[in-house]
Amino acid sequence: MENFNEQLFNTMLVTLIEKYGLFINTKNCATVLGISSRTLDERRKSGVDCPEYIEEKKSIMYPVQKIVEYQINKTKNSIKTI
Repeated sequence: MENFNEQLFNTMLVTLIEKYGLFINTKNCATVLGISSRTLDERRKSGVDCPEYIEEKKSIMYPVQKIVEYQINKTKNSIKTI
């Protein structure tokens, strides 16, 4: 399973880097996560359920690696139902 998680991480990372580059703005990050920009902003401001980000002046950027880590961790914490 560990090997699968590494492959998944690498595949997701390469795919996002090819599409967006190393850093993603709020709008694109929200799209990747399947939520609205407003929801992402609210989560970021509350410090709950949000990928790590970099804030520089008036710009918020999300490193692609942190978005992938966030998504994989969310998957690990999900509940499987039948």
